[in-house]
Parts: sequence; C-alpha cells; structure tokens
Amino acid sequence: MIPAGRVLLDGAMGTALLAAGLPAGALPEEWLLARPEAIGAVHASHAAAGARLVLTCTFNLAAPRLEARLDAPSRARAASLAVKLAREAAPAAQIAGALGPTALAGPGLRPARAELTERHGRACALLAAAGVDLLWLESQYDAAEAELALEAARATGLEVAITFALRDDGGRLRAPDGTPGEALLLAAEAGGAVATGVNCVFPGAGLDALSAWAAAALRIPLALKPSPGLPGAVLGPEAFARALAPALPHARLAGGCCGATGEHLAALAAAWTR
Repeated sequence: MIPAGRVLLDGAMGTALLAAGLPAGALPEEWLLARPEAIGAVHASHAAAGARLVLTCTFNLAAPRLEARLDAPSRARAASLAVKLAREAAPAAQIAGALGPTALAGPGLRPARAELTERHGRACALLAAAGVDLLWLESQYDAAEAELALEAARATGLEVAITFALRDDGGRLRAPDGTPGEALLLAAEAGGAVATGVNCVFPGAGLDALSAWAAAALRIPLALKPSPGLPGAVLGPEAFARALAPALPHARLAGGCCGATGEHLAALAAAWTR
C-alpha cells in the first residue's frame, strides 16, 4: 500500500540504463536476465536519495514488443527477478509493480478489448505472484486502455495507482486524442485507483494548472513524476526542483521520469520540504 505522508517516488530507469550501456533499441527488461546488477544499481541510487516507493523494471511486461524478445517463461522469470532486485536494493521502500501501455491503442488504432484485458491481466498476475506491494500503471495515454488496465490490475486484489503521459497544449495537459488530463484523472478515481497523476511530462504551465486543479477536485492523492528531459537536454537537479516548485505543494507523491537521477530526487525532496 502507499505509505502515509509525503512519498518520494523513484527516478528514471530507462535513461539510467542507456547511460550504463543499454544498446539503442534494446528493452530494459532484457537486462533483468542479462545484467541484473545494472537494474539493482539504479534502484539503489534512488533508494539512497530517499525514495520510499520504487517501481519495478517491468514497464513493457504487457506489450507485444517484449514478447518478440522474451518467451513466456522468460517473462515470468524477469517479473520475479524485477521484484527481487527492487526489494534487495530498496529494503525500506514499498515496491510497486510497474506496467506501461501496450502501444496497441491510441488515435487511429482499434485494438480488441479482449486482447488488452488479457495482456494486462496476465502481466498484473505475474507481478502479483512475485509479491509486489501494489501495482502502478504508468505512461497511459488512451482512456479506453487505461480503463481496462485499471480493471485488470484491481482484479488481483492489490491497490493500484495510475499515471498518464500527456502533452502540454497551450497550458493544458491533454492526451494525444485531445482528452483533457482532468477527465483522465477523474476516470481513474472513479475506477478505483488509490492515487493518480502524470508522468513523463515536462514542468510548465500545463503541469502547474493540472496540479492546482487536482488539489481541489480529486479525493485521492496526486502523484507527479515529471521528466527533467531526454539525454542531451536534461535540466540539472536544482533547475528541475525550481521548475516544479508551483506544482509540488499539490502532490502527495512525487518523483522523476526520463532523465531523473538520484541527484534529481534529492533536490526535489529538499525543495518539497521548504
């Protein structure tokens, strides 16, 4: 379950592994079996910065792209190892089983609801069996898939948080199909999520506006995992913390996405307590 009080979340896994030598085009989950020590090191750096809730390295577990790299038994081993690595590296933290979207849904795509439900259900079951404390759906951007993923996750009996990857459209965060972020967060709350918010968005007017709205409109905690930037254009830790200053007071859970290191988390935590 989500710890009480303000909760520092972890930082980025994918960009950290790229910096450690993950080949372009490879998936982080492949290193769970090939180089588990690299995943453990990233978790340890986030835990050292004070992260109290850590996401497993299983973003692609429900997606077809991972099936092309790992067969079913290997995916099950990877899920189990992902949880073990997180627990060993961050023994004082809650461990959340992370799942991203399948990439089968979105504007112009018409995936079968049954396939989405099956994929998310299978992945959620693997993470539940591996012993996660809760499930964390991240980077969702399609309302229909998010609804099905949330249903599948809740069917495990575990608590579920869900965050959305949105774009800033003139100072308002929206999904690729134009759905306002506010509508997605309200749907998540209605669907039984224990926390909801955004990840992989950049600090700015859209994030500030959505955070202020959520503080007044949502009855569940707001989770923020914004990105300081992609390799080559990453805000430094202090600049990242300053950019988040307007949004942070409205969140109960906060961390970082792409580009966020342990140093970014430490700066964020310091700014959060001022």
